[in-house]
Amino acid sequence: MLSTIATRKMLQEHMNEYIDMMEQGEEIIFLGQDYKEIGRFLPRGKSVRLAAERVMGILRGDIDIEQIKEEALRRKYGLND
Repeated sequence: MLSTIATRKMLQEHMNEYIDMMEQGEEIIFLGQDYKEIGRFLPRGKSVRLAAERVMGILRGDIDIEQIKEEALRRKYGLND
């Protein structure tokens, strides 16, 4: 699966192109003014697949919820080890 990174300005200027990319199965990652990720557009079906993979990982014990929470907080507040 390919990913494309876009800023707000790029999204405003090229929305139709990004929609075409999503229709081809590409994920679009959006960056805010500080160039940190603020969101993603996922092709239809990928979001369901990702959710299912995460749930199955949690059920199998492959995913540590506390580690995911810690990583998310570090990203959100820009903390480094």
